[in-house]
Amino acid sequence: MLSAGMLREEVDVILELIATSKVEEAKQRMELLRPQVASEYGKGALLALGGIVTTVTKSKGGELLDKVKTLRTAERIANKQTLDDVDRGYFQTVTKWVKKIKPQPTRESGNAPRA
Repeated sequence: MLSAGMLREEVDVILELIATSKVEEAKQRMELLRPQVASEYGKGALLALGGIVTTVTKSKGGELLDKVKTLRTAERIANKQTLDDVDRGYFQTVTKWVKKIKPQPTRESGNAPRA
């Protein structure tokens, strides 16, 4: 079983692998990590990592559709006091991911540069 600090470090390593397009290596690390996670927070983090991998590998262009909105929503939800540890692990991991990929405004958010 991993400590909270070790889990967070491992999540950061996996997020970095995904950000640098080493998705297969990230998947392998996730599989090795899965049996070591016993906390509800860790289970939420693993769910988020799985969703991020799916989004990157199967969505249009491998990106979240609106990074700014995703970050804003994840931060708001993570601050709600009614969340359990699974929710908190999930949303904190998504928030880390979106910050790591440096959100850029899109046309839908109204912040796109004008031509």
